[in-house]
Amino acid sequence: MQRIILIVLLFVSSTLFAQIKRSANITNNELFYHVNFLASDSLKGRQPGTVQDKIAAKYIRDEFREYGLTLLGKKGYQFFSFKSFNPEFEKKTNLMINGEKLEFGRDFSAPTVNGSDSLCAEAIFVGKGDEISYQNVKVRRKWAVIYYPNDQKYEYLNAKLLEVAKNQGAAGIIIVSNDTLSKYIDVDFRNIPNLPLFILSPDASTKLLKPIGLCSDIAKKIKESSIASQPLGVNVCGKVAKLYNLIETQNVVAMLPGSDPKLANEYIVIGAHYDHLGMGEMGGSRAPDQLAIHNGADDNASGVVSMLEIAQKLASEPKKIKRSIVFVAFGAEEKGLIGSQRFVDSALIPIENIKAMINLDMVGRLRNRELEVHGAKTSLEADSILNKLNSDSLFHLKLVPDGFGPSDHASFYSKNIPVFFIHTGLHEDYHTPNDDVALLNIEGMQQVASYTYRLAFELSTMQKPLTFTKSSTRSLSSSRTPKIKVKLGIMPDVSGTSDEGLKVMGVTEGKPAEIAGIQVGDLIIAINQKPIKNIYDYTEALSALEPGTKITVKVLRDKNEIEFSVEL
Repeated sequence: MQRIILIVLLFVSSTLFAQIKRSANITNNELFYHVNFLASDSLKGRQPGTVQDKIAAKYIRDEFREYGLTLLGKKGYQFFSFKSFNPEFEKKTNLMINGEKLEFGRDFSAPTVNGSDSLCAEAIFVGKGDEISYQNVKVRRKWAVIYYPNDQKYEYLNAKLLEVAKNQGAAGIIIVSNDTLSKYIDVDFRNIPNLPLFILSPDASTKLLKPIGLCSDIAKKIKESSIASQPLGVNVCGKVAKLYNLIETQNVVAMLPGSDPKLANEYIVIGAHYDHLGMGEMGGSRAPDQLAIHNGADDNASGVVSMLEIAQKLASEPKKIKRSIVFVAFGAEEKGLIGSQRFVDSALIPIENIKAMINLDMVGRLRNRELEVHGAKTSLEADSILNKLNSDSLFHLKLVPDGFGPSDHASFYSKNIPVFFIHTGLHEDYHTPNDDVALLNIEGMQQVASYTYRLAFELSTMQKPLTFTKSSTRSLSSSRTPKIKVKLGIMPDVSGTSDEGLKVMGVTEGKPAEIAGIQVGDLIIAINQKPIKNIYDYTEALSALEPGTKITVKVLRDKNEIEFSVEL
């Protein structure tokens, strides 16, 4: 069935495209037809691992082949897999005591990686769970119920207890405790046996242990070693779902070989991610209550189709191109820059020979001729090149120094490669079902793509490659971002173009910021009297806050300072 869907959609797209005349130039018509297909409802938001994801990848690969580019990898694909959180985890993880269903999160937790089969069996209390505890009971094909005393440090559960239970033939393990901190018991996932494992709250522990006494009394007897291991006379049914799903997807890669024998082994990479959020069901949506197609017309069908048009134009003049140019449509960017990370970690082309990377991400909403280019300080020459290419002052350039940022160029910058992140800015429709083709500025896309083409041509033909420089130690990569437990309910300006405050690009209805009165366009300048100059200060301030607390947020609105009290 999936194959039939793929064939039908690709036939429709090719028939549609045949209606317009191909041109070596970057044209509005071709941009529109490409984006109209990639951001159509039929592709259902291009969620990685879906048949629609494969259709989008094949569409891009076939375009690369049409331009006469050399397909790299396996016929143009670089396949990879990754683990993605299973949104059905809580729903499909269940535990029942004598037929009474317990509630995930309130009554129990279930640390796991691979999940487990269902188990309905008798529960056997084995005290502290050491080897001596099993001398007078048999737990083979049954639940081993282990009491975890409150004098333990709540870092990692003693892996030895799990190993002993498994060696004794237990088919499942239940950790009980009288300590209110039991929900913080953690498990080293490297040591989890392939068995259903549950950690019960004090209330649920009391319910399970009721046949042999009060939980508090049992805790005392455990400490005094005066309670025997014994059957509880209780039937427990439980199943743990997989915490992660294995998702298989791909990058799409092709190359225009350089014509200069001395420079052909040096590469310029032009990339854009083609994946998006599907129906929003896997997370990432700014409208989490809406199960609807997130077409991602701007994010990032706009970047992909611009890359296609640039590739077509460059491929029409191969003798002028000195360095080789590699075009990559990245998969799984929305899952954490996974596709670009896999690309730079692979040996598809020598990483040390990549002399620059251009990333097109959200280039479809040009407003007031403002074009952001990030990475302006990742090479000594970038600033002057970018300004020279804008000598006609078509754009109001906003040059951002940083090479790090929440898009695929960061993977290249981390390998000491000069980068250019082309971007027309965030907007209220970002990561919502409203990011549709009708709202794109197609003429603006054509202008941005033409500018990027000139940049790529310059980088490929200049006599000497760019000189890499470290632009900043600041990073928004997942490995460095502080852990944040609260949400203000705004869409912040992550561009880093200002050090005067953090601009509010969007406000989510019903969230703390909107309730307090914060509006789109406000410039956040302080949180709890701590100055906020940029996204980095903002994330650091939020990481120190706990849910349920009240804070003060000071903003600048129409040159007036306003302070709001916000309850998180």
